[in-house]
Parts: sequence; structure tokens; C-alpha cells
Amino acid sequence: MSKFRILIVCPDAAGLALLTSMLKSLGHDIEEAANDRVAVRQMERSPVNLVLASVDPGDGDCLELLTYVRRKHSEAPVVLMFPRLHPDRAKEALRQGAMAVLKYPVPAAELRAAVLQALEQCESKPVSQSTNGVAHSAHDPAAGLRPMSQATTSASSAPTLTVVVPPSSASSSPPPPSPQAGASSHGAGSARDGLVGTDPSLKQIVVLAGALSTGNSTVLLVGEPGTGKSELAHYLHLGSGQNDRPFVTLHAAELADTSSLGEHGTTAMSPRNLSLEWTTKLAQAAGGTLYIEEVGSLAPELQLQLLRELQLHDMEAAAGHSGGFNRALARLVLSTSETLASLVEQGKFRQDLYHRISPICLMVPPLRHRGADVELLAEHFRARFTQQFGRHVVGFSRDALDVLVRHDWPGNVRELQGVIQRAVALCNAPRITAAHLTPIINPHRGNRGPAAGAAPRPHLEMGIRPLKEALEEPEKRIIIHALQALNWNRQETARVLDINRTTLYKKMKKYGLLVDEPMWVN
Repeated sequence: MSKFRILIVCPDAAGLALLTSMLKSLGHDIEEAANDRVAVRQMERSPVNLVLASVDPGDGDCLELLTYVRRKHSEAPVVLMFPRLHPDRAKEALRQGAMAVLKYPVPAAELRAAVLQALEQCESKPVSQSTNGVAHSAHDPAAGLRPMSQATTSASSAPTLTVVVPPSSASSSPPPPSPQAGASSHGAGSARDGLVGTDPSLKQIVVLAGALSTGNSTVLLVGEPGTGKSELAHYLHLGSGQNDRPFVTLHAAELADTSSLGEHGTTAMSPRNLSLEWTTKLAQAAGGTLYIEEVGSLAPELQLQLLRELQLHDMEAAAGHSGGFNRALARLVLSTSETLASLVEQGKFRQDLYHRISPICLMVPPLRHRGADVELLAEHFRARFTQQFGRHVVGFSRDALDVLVRHDWPGNVRELQGVIQRAVALCNAPRITAAHLTPIINPHRGNRGPAAGAAPRPHLEMGIRPLKEALEEPEKRIIIHALQALNWNRQETARVLDINRTTLYKKMKKYGLLVDEPMWVN
């Protein structure tokens, strides 16, 4: 089978080896380069189909390789990886032509999905008649080597979802209207509050949700409480063109709490009643959407019911109904704020169900990772509650905005909404000031700035880092080397490193080493 040529650029030798091992299963030719200069020499010798580069967004020259590739090898897509969040640099990279910007280290499934999407550009180029089964491009001999997309698709029964979509991409069907920052026309009970903002990570989620909304596939939404998962579920439903059909919510955590009451002698929900509740919700959502909130809290009986429902969906698709919308079935959208893989290891969640629901997974970013969206959301909520309470509050003072930006928002968008609601209610002046916010926001919790009266953290010279951060790098290298030596057998690796499997799992997740994880959107 014909192969693409992928060039991986990473200054870290261990990281370079890890990226290569993650992509080997795709069956393409992979070349490695430790820096930009080596990468340029290799591309001058022989063209490549894709450049995958890990760069430091804090370096002013970090986009030079991207500029070179766009100028000299414009047909080769570029995927960049940033070791830390840098929204401004990510926007600039996308503007200059990068196809995607990923958070490094990146889970293997997410990396492979991004690479497959990038290589689709080469597949879409016009090709001449094939000779001996190999198709050649009419423009670029190197880009003309194209794998068989049908074989790639059939290699896995689970659907593959791209994890990063640049702003310029568009789906064949128009996505639902994108929520605008500061828009307050949705009313007091807006289902779009969590989606207000301009941060790139949020935009990626909205674009992906728009692309998924027209289908009938099961989608898993992952994120901390209060990040806007329910709003995103509504967004998926409204964009399907089935606005007249029902949207029904099943609160799994409430059913789990109710079923546990029987231990204390109160009214308990028996397995029969749980089954009846499930059947009722499915009937109510028929032809529409059933949104299961906190799916990790589902009782074992309902986990089995959900698995059977998913099997029924598969049978319908196999019968030829995948192209249309079956009015008898409800589309399933699930959410969780827990790590389902950990629940599987603890025996609290069915493994077969986890594998069924995890292939298409959207990760909703926490508010603390969304930069300027804090101010946009604060203004959005101020406008709403000013109108609702009949107050004349026209904005925020600078010190109030500083307080909002410094706060870490452990309760995310939901917490911010409550803070602004109470601040508007307390404010008797034209502008909300820090004095209106400090009684609401605990100054000793979640504040990124120095505490009052505390000495500011001294400036550290280049190369000197906090001890905890500095120790993470050698720990990561040791884990990578142990995993590679033991063929990524977690049980053996945990035994050799003298730690339990749960600890190893958490560290692998922390360092982005879970090669079988679903496609998180970070």
C-alpha cells in the first residue's frame, strides 16, 4: 500500500521517540528532525506530505518553520504542538496557515486523528491513472502517494473524529448559528451562556459540535462541572434541524442518589423502577435527543440499559437507516465530569460501555483556560442581570476586572454567572467595583495573584524553575523508557517502577501517554 511521508520535528529526544511510536501504527514513512535546520535540510532533499512540529510558543521565532513550509512547500500541511497554552500565538499560527495547534504532550488517539485529517488534504488532490496500484499526483510526486481511505476507515469499527478544526474549515452542511460574545438576546435562561467567548479552544469545540449536529452519532462531552456541557448538548440538538423534536435530560447522579436511599430505610428506587424511569425517558425523547448528565453515575442496571440501546442503534445503522433520522430512536448525548477510564479500573463503570461511548468525545475547556473569555462572559451576564433587575449598571471598573481575571473559577461559567448576578444585585453605582466582588469571591481561594500582604514571587532566571515542575521532566522520561522497554504493558511497568497501576495511570494521563484514550479536544 502507498505511504505518506511524515516529518516530526521535536527538540526532546524522548518526546521525538514517543511521537514516532504513536504514529507507527498508521503505516506511513516517518522521518525525524531535532530542530528546524535539520528539518529544512530534509525537506530540501525530498518533499514530505506532513510536518508535525513541537515548538515553544514563548520563543519569538517559533513560527519560522511554519513560514518556511507555507512558502516553499505550500502543499504540505503543518500541525504544531505547544507545550503550554498560548492563545495569541495559536491564533497567529492558524492565521499563517497551520492546520492545527495541539497541546503537547498529546494523547496518541488525538495525535493520530489530527494527522489523518491533515493527510486528507493530500488525498483530495487530483491524481492521474494509477500504475500497479499506486496513484500519482498530477502536481507533486511526493504528495501523490495516497493511502486507501476505505481501508483506513474499515480498520476500526469506531468512528474517527478530528480533534482540531482551523477557523477556515467548513462542513458540507451548515452548522448551527455560532454564539457570539456578549450576545444577550437569548433571554434569562439562555442555553448558550457557556458557549459565549472567542478563545480558540472554545471555537474548536463549537465548530466540531456544528459538524456533529447534523448526524445521529452518540457524543460524549467531558469537562469540569459548570463548564457548559449542557449548553453544548442543546447546541448539538438545535443544530440537527430537529428543533421541533424533544430534548430530554436524564440526571444520572440524582437516580444514583435515590437508589442509595434504601439503605437508610427511606423510599428506594428498585431495579424495576430504574428500568421504568429509563423507558419513560426514552419514550419522551423518541425522535429527538436524550441527554444523560453525569453518565459515570449511572446505576449498573441503567448502564446495561444504555449498552442495549447503543446496540439497537448499531442494528438500525446496519439495516440501512444511518443516512436518515429514525423517529423511533432518540439520539444519545452524554456528559461526565469524572474520568471514566478510572471508573472502569475501579469496577464502577462497564468497560464494554466505555468503549462504546468514548470514540467521539469533546472536552469542554475550563474557564481558567479560556483567557479573555472571563471578561466577555462577565459583560454578557452584567447585561442580562442589569435588564432583569432593572438596574443602571453600565460596566466594570478596572480593579473589578482585575479581580475577575485573577480568580481561578473552580466553579467555571456557572460560578461566574452567580458572582455577576449577586454583584449586580449589590451594586448601587454605575459600575461594579472590586468592593462589590470581594464579599462574593473568597480572596483566599483560586486567586492566581499574590495574596494580600504576601511577598511577590521572585523572578527566576532562565533555566531555574519551581522544584515540582523541574522534577516532572525526569519522572516523565523514566516512565516513557519503562513503558517502551515493556511494550507499554501497564501492569509490568507499574511493578518495575514499584508503584500501583492507579498511580501509573494518573501519571500517564498527566503526561499525555495514554495511547488508547479517546480523542480529547484540549
